[in-house]
Amino acid sequence: MRILTVDTSDRSIVGLVSFEGGVFAEESSYRAPDARRHVEALAPAVERVTAGARPDAVVVGTGPAAFTGLRAGLVTARALARGWGVPVYGVSSLEALALGVGEGDVLAAIDAKRRELFVLRARPMGADDVSVLSGPRIVAPEALPGILRAEPAVVATPDPGLHPELAGALQAVCEPVPMARLALSRLRRSQAGEDVCLGTAPQYLRRPDVHGGR
Repeated sequence: MRILTVDTSDRSIVGLVSFEGGVFAEESSYRAPDARRHVEALAPAVERVTAGARPDAVVVGTGPAAFTGLRAGLVTARALARGWGVPVYGVSSLEALALGVGEGDVLAAIDAKRRELFVLRARPMGADDVSVLSGPRIVAPEALPGILRAEPAVVATPDPGLHPELAGALQAVCEPVPMARLALSRLRRSQAGEDVCLGTAPQYLRRPDVHGGR
């Protein structure tokens, strides 16, 4: 089985993941150098990563994230899945980021612009899933020290240099393999009768900023 992953919650990350014999492996990937120009980056990234081959499924990050970038990823993933005639599954970008960190409680954080952060607290459940303890929500960076004093956790974020309060955080992004692991785990749970979400509705958490400012 080959899975195309697309996430634009921060920078654009597109990956092709194989799943054979219970083993996940990243076959190819594209990671944009920054969080700008999602629309322009996605089409050539998908072509490069897939080499024109059709995957068996598409997994897309549903955020939370800023409106423009997140919308670009979701629209692209849905269109690709429809054109290929394959299923598309949505997973939380913050949950996938937390899963990729490893063991222990993780506070995953993504830039929300306007000097704010999208955060979610999660605890990995083995290698393939996480239990969400709180969030997602929007917080000011200044609130992080108090949050961590009350409930210690490893902070993981794509850009630890974004705010002084993120100094010492683990640099991490929404990687293709954790996205694929999370999606297939949720699919198995859904097939077993659990009420889990694999939809591709976006998590914006607030109205779009029409001015595009911070």
